Amino acid sequence: MATTTEPADGSPELLDDAREALRVERRRVADEREAFRAFRGRVASVPSEPIRTDGGAGTAAGGGGSIGVTGGFGAVGTDGTLGSAGSGAPAGSGLVAVRDAYRETVMSVPHYETEYDDTYERSVAEEFGPEIAYALTRGARFHAECKRSLLAAAETAIEERERFIETVESESESVERAASRLTPIRSEVASTARTDFSEDGFGTLDAYRARTEALIDDCDRIAARRQRELASHERALAIDGDLDAPTYLYQDLSATYPVLATVGAVGDRLDDLKRRIERAMAGA
Repeated sequence: MATTTEPADGSPELLDDAREALRVERRRVADEREAFRAFRGRVASVPSEPIRTDGGAGTAAGGGGSIGVTGGFGAVGTDGTLGSAGSGAPAGSGLVAVRDAYRETVMSVPHYETEYDDTYERSVAEEFGPEIAYALTRGARFHAECKRSLLAAAETAIEERERFIETVESESESVERAASRLTPIRSEVASTARTDFSEDGFGTLDAYRARTEALIDDCDRIAARRQRELASHERALAIDGDLDAPTYLYQDLSATYPVLATVGAVGDRLDDLKRRIERAMAGA
C-alpha cells in the first residue's frame, strides 16, 4: 500500500477518492448483509437430520469432531459428495442444501471474487469459526444443534455488517464535514497567495498575518476534531485485531488518513504564506 501524502497544494482529489472508497465499501457491506439475511432464511427452511446412535454414519471418522452435542460427524469424501444412510432423505442432504445456499447467497455477491475469492470451506471457516466449518464441511448430517449454531452465527455476521455500515456512514459524515470546512480555507489561501505583498503597508500586512494565523487555528481545530472522530471509530470497531478502520477503508488511496493529510497540506501552504507576509513586513 502506498504511503505518500496529499499533493502539496492541498487540492481536493484525495478527499474525492476517500468519498468514492466509502461509497463502494458501503455498497459492498450492504450487499453482504443482504446475502447473509438470505442465507439465514434458507438455512431456517432446511430440515435438521437426526443424529445416529447406532454407530453408523453419525459417528465421526476417528471418533472426534463434535460441537456441543453428544455424537460426532462423519468425514465427507474427498470428492465432496455426502453418503446416505437410513430411510428418507440421504444422510448429509441438509449439508448439501446449506452449502448450495451459501454459494448462491454469500459467495454470489458481486465483489466476492475480487475481495475474497475463497473456497466454500475457507469462507465458512472465516465467517463462522472452525467448529461450525468442520460440521458443515466434514460432517455427515445437518443435525438440530448444528442448525441452531449456524443460524446464530449467520445472525452475528449480519449484525457485524450492520455495525460496520454505521461506521462507514459515520466516517462519510466526518469526511464531508471536514471537506466543507476546508473548502473555503483552501480558496482563501489560493486567493491570498496571489497577492503581491510588496505593494502593501505594514498595517495591511499585519492584518494579512492575523488572518493567516486564524486560518491556521481553523485547520488545527479541524484536525483535532478529526482525531477525536478517528478515536471514536477505533473504539467502536476493530478489524482483524490491529487493523483500524481508516487503514482498511483507504488501503488503495495514496494516504491512510486522507482528511489529516489534506489538512496538513493546507496547513503547510498557510505556513508558507505566513512566512511570505512576515518577510514583506520586515521590509516595509
